[in-house]
Amino acid sequence: MANPNISNKKRLTILFYVALLLMLVIAGRLAQLMFFNAEDLQDKAENQWTRELAVAPKRGSILDRNGEILATSATAESVLLHPKDIKDAGEVASLLAPILEMEEQKIFDLANDKTKVEVWLKRQITSEQAEQIRQLNLSGVDFFTDTKRYYPSGEFMSQVLGYTSSDGDGQEGLEKYYNKYLAGYAGSILAQVDANGRTIAGSEQTYIDPQPGLNLVLTTDAFIQSFLESAAREALEVNQAKSVCAIVMNPKNGDILGMVNYPEADLNNLDRSDLQALADLSRNTAIVDAYEPGSTFKIITTAAALDSGAATTEDHFNCPGYKIVDGEKIKCWRSYNPHGDQTLAQAVENSCNPAFMEMALRMGTDKFYEYIYNFGFGSNTGVDYSADGAGIIRAAKYVKNVDLARIGFGQSIAVTPLQLSAAICATINGGYLYTPRLASHLQDDEGNIVKTFESQMVRQVISEETSAKMRTILEGVVANGGGKNGQIEGYRVGGKTGTAQMYENGVIVQGKNISSFVGFAPADDPQYMVLFIVREPGVPVTFGSVVAAPFAKEVLEKCLKYGGVEPTEPVEDLVETPDFVGKTTEEAAAAAQEAGLSLQTNGTGKIAAQSPAAGTKVKKGSEIDVYGETQSDPASDEKMPNLVGKTLAQAYDMLEEIGLEMEVDGDTGSGVIASQSQKEGTSVIYGEKVVVTCK
Repeated sequence: MANPNISNKKRLTILFYVALLLMLVIAGRLAQLMFFNAEDLQDKAENQWTRELAVAPKRGSILDRNGEILATSATAESVLLHPKDIKDAGEVASLLAPILEMEEQKIFDLANDKTKVEVWLKRQITSEQAEQIRQLNLSGVDFFTDTKRYYPSGEFMSQVLGYTSSDGDGQEGLEKYYNKYLAGYAGSILAQVDANGRTIAGSEQTYIDPQPGLNLVLTTDAFIQSFLESAAREALEVNQAKSVCAIVMNPKNGDILGMVNYPEADLNNLDRSDLQALADLSRNTAIVDAYEPGSTFKIITTAAALDSGAATTEDHFNCPGYKIVDGEKIKCWRSYNPHGDQTLAQAVENSCNPAFMEMALRMGTDKFYEYIYNFGFGSNTGVDYSADGAGIIRAAKYVKNVDLARIGFGQSIAVTPLQLSAAICATINGGYLYTPRLASHLQDDEGNIVKTFESQMVRQVISEETSAKMRTILEGVVANGGGKNGQIEGYRVGGKTGTAQMYENGVIVQGKNISSFVGFAPADDPQYMVLFIVREPGVPVTFGSVVAAPFAKEVLEKCLKYGGVEPTEPVEDLVETPDFVGKTTEEAAAAAQEAGLSLQTNGTGKIAAQSPAAGTKVKKGSEIDVYGETQSDPASDEKMPNLVGKTLAQAYDMLEEIGLEMEVDGDTGSGVIASQSQKEGTSVIYGEKVVVTCK
């Protein structure tokens, strides 16, 4: 029989060790809570007896280079509710609904939701509304000092500035790109609450100051921007166009002095209910949208050909009205009246397509593409903006000679307006490509500069010698060629016009063009470069020289005078250009002779447009370009082909080959032509429209 004393002793020993183990566990847990979890527990405790309310910082302002405020923030009060402090939700709802112009039931539901410690009621109310609510002295109704973004000029520079969300975060444009500098850091208000989340009456509150954002100073100039916006508005109306975009840059460092996309958006009254419409209206097409540049790209082709040695200023180019490449006949824009023999400078003045095809083919794909890429096409510009387009360039391995020829005169390549602007600046500033920039520096509220954004030179693309030649050649375009509407009395101006076709689903859309002009001055030492683009003008004559050049000239002239650039050219022996529009060619010729001028007539019929514009002062003896209502050659020897049985694509190519437009009457049906408006073999006029029907 076992000894009972020994058994009890074992039990006591076991109990002792179990108790000791439990004490060790408790001590360990206590140590963990005291030494390792103390901070977390303290935070949880504070969260239970305090309520934190964020205080929004003042967002930094956006200023132009002269300190003009373009975007700023003003304080505004917002209303919030503490449901657990509200005794009568019905009373609160009935009193606040008419003041805040809200549904009473919605306020009641929010005020009666005791599961919430606090809930937003309405953001950024007026000071009058806030005062009315304060006078009610309602328990559980509180205020929060908020900030509201305000744009003093409304639509001014809207697609460049961008906009913020209702919480003050940048969503588009410069507001988004520089958000981390503009936003600042939020402060807070700490209040004590009881176990049920109710504010403890008379308890202390802690206030932590928010840190305001920095002010962003731009390279843009509000005066130059106003010149652009005024010209864009007028160009849109006069030309019945779909849209206008324009850029002014300093060629010497890549600074963007002005940028406009018209129509614009009113930043103070944005409709956020339709996100797609908002995105379209706020889209900065000057930076992100690619388009076929047309003849303005001939500047790049000429510079590359001269710099590579593929062409010289002594070269001559013959224009029979077309050039055959890979068996394809590609026409000059003036095929009905070929340019004939011409020097390189004359070819640029005439904007002769065969000459630029020849230059491109002489360089070859590898060499020409090397310059295209070095000028910045096919890659992002690096501009400090929330988006940055790269354009569209066909891979070199897929490029045939016929493609290369078309690229030479600005087809089969798509660029953004900003890419082209930067490349043009490189062409005329000595050959140096700069990264475009919109911001100059950041400063605090005292005006102290905190951070500077220096201009960045990317590479030298062409030699200074080639750049000097290009300035001279492009000055000739304005003096003697298609850029006459860019002439400014007393100044030497260089430039180039462009009229590009538009595509939809890969097919040229007849009757829709993009008309443009790029100009710079003074020609020997460029201070300003202006690119002006008019999309889908709805007027009879859509050449860039008529649609875009007069408005670019207006902007450039104002920039020169605003910038204090003095005239350098004599202004004696000037005559005022008569108004030829509406006159017959005979009447126009007589009026020109009387004024001491001569005419270069393009097209037939009564005069629909002229360059330079009426009222422009030019040197006596100058030649004025006038454009008839029909831009065609009545003596054309082209004959109407048989389109019946051809597909739409085949018919389109056949008509384009001889310079005719096609219009489909009715449904496309099977896509095979059943009839045509002009009989096979009849004489046709360049630019004439042919109406076809399908089976």
